[in-house]
Amino acid sequence: MGTTAPALVIAALFVAGDARAESCTGVTASGGRFAKCFDLGNRLSVTAGSDGFGASVKLRHLIRFDDEPDLVWKLEHTITDATWGAWHQQLDGALYRGRFLRHARDGHIVLPFGIPKKVFLPFDIGAEAAVATVRWRPLASPEDELHLGVVKIAGLMDFARTRGSHRRFAIGPVVSWDIDVDRSMGRLGNVSEHAVSPFTMGMLSVHVESKEGLWAGDVRAEAGTAWHTQGGWKPQAEAEATLERIVVAINDRPIAITAGVSYATLTEEAIARVGARVVLVHRNDKRVNLRPLSDRRAAPKATPPTSGTPAAKPPAAAPAATPPAAKSPPAESPPAESPPAESPPAESPPAESPPAESPPSPPAGSSPDTPPENSHSDGGGGDGEASDESPGFVVPHAWQI
Repeated sequence: MGTTAPALVIAALFVAGDARAESCTGVTASGGRFAKCFDLGNRLSVTAGSDGFGASVKLRHLIRFDDEPDLVWKLEHTITDATWGAWHQQLDGALYRGRFLRHARDGHIVLPFGIPKKVFLPFDIGAEAAVATVRWRPLASPEDELHLGVVKIAGLMDFARTRGSHRRFAIGPVVSWDIDVDRSMGRLGNVSEHAVSPFTMGMLSVHVESKEGLWAGDVRAEAGTAWHTQGGWKPQAEAEATLERIVVAINDRPIAITAGVSYATLTEEAIARVGARVVLVHRNDKRVNLRPLSDRRAAPKATPPTSGTPAAKPPAAAPAATPPAAKSPPAESPPAESPPAESPPAESPPAESPPAESPPSPPAGSSPDTPPENSHSDGGGGDGEASDESPGFVVPHAWQI
C-alpha cells in the first residue's frame, strides 16, 4: 500500500500532462497531427486591412531564478511595428515597444535601505517603454506632417497577478517626450515643438487572451496634461481597443481577423479598422506535440523485402549439403577388412552379408540426400518463417513543422 499510492500519483501526473498535450494537438484521419493552440507572443506577422499594410515582430518569454523559484519576470517585446496606408498616404510605426513585469507568488518586494525589509503588495510591478514612434501624414499641413515620439516610459502596477502573460490589468504614471517637425523649414525640417509629460499622465492597460491563443483583446488609454513649448500645459488623451480572432491555420500558421478603433485628442482623429493578420514565422505552443505517430499499418507493407531474403537462403542451404561429409561411412570400410580375420570360421561369409547390406544403406541414404536436405530445408524454412514474422520497417510520416 505504501508504494501503490505514489505510483498512482505519478501515473495521474503523466496522464494529466498527456491530456494537456492532447487538448492542444489534433489528429487527422490519416494519423497526422496539427496544432489547436497558438502562441500569440512569439511570431513574425503581416497585416492587411482598411488602414493599410503592416508587419511586426513579437517576442515573449519568462525569466526564472533558481535561488528564488517563486519569482518570475514576464518580458514582452515588439520590434519594428509599422503600418503604411497607401490610399490614405500615412505611416504609423514604432521601432521598439517593451513591457517588463515582475511577479512574485507572495507579492513582496525587498527594500535594500538600511536593514532590508519585505513589503507585501497586492499587485505586480513593472514598466512599459516605447522608443522612436512615428506618425507621418504627408497630406497634412507642414507643421503637423511629422510627429516623433522620442521615448515614453510608464510604471505599471498589475492587479491581475498572473504567472503567465494571458491576463493583465495595469495602471501607472507616464513620462514621455514628443517632438513635432515642420517639414517646410529646410530639407529635413526643423523641430517646431516639444511636448513633455513628467509623470503628469496616467495609463490603463488591459489584456485578455484565451488559454488556447485563439483570440485576444487589448484596451489602452492615456489621459493627463503635457507641457508644450507653444502654449504651455495642455490636456490630452488617447485611447485604443483591438480584438484578434484566429479563424484558420495553414501548415500550423494561423490566420486571424483583426478589428480595432482608436481616438486621439491631439490629432482629433477617430479611426476604425478591420483586417487580416497572417503569421509567417512563429513558435509552436509548448503544449502542442507535432511529432509524427508511428503508423503500424505500414509494417506489413515493408515485410515483403524481408520475406524475399529467405528465398535466397535455400541456395545457401546447398552448401549445407556438405554433410556428404557424412560419406564418412566409407570410413566404415575397415569393418570390411575384419572379414579376413574372421575367414577361419566357415560361418563368417554369411556374417559378411549383413555388413555388406549395411554399407549400401548409408550410400542409399546419402545418394538421394533426402534426410540431410530435409533437415537443412526445415532449418532454412524456420529461418524464413522467423523473418516473415519479424516486424518490418516502420515508415514514419513526414510533417512540416
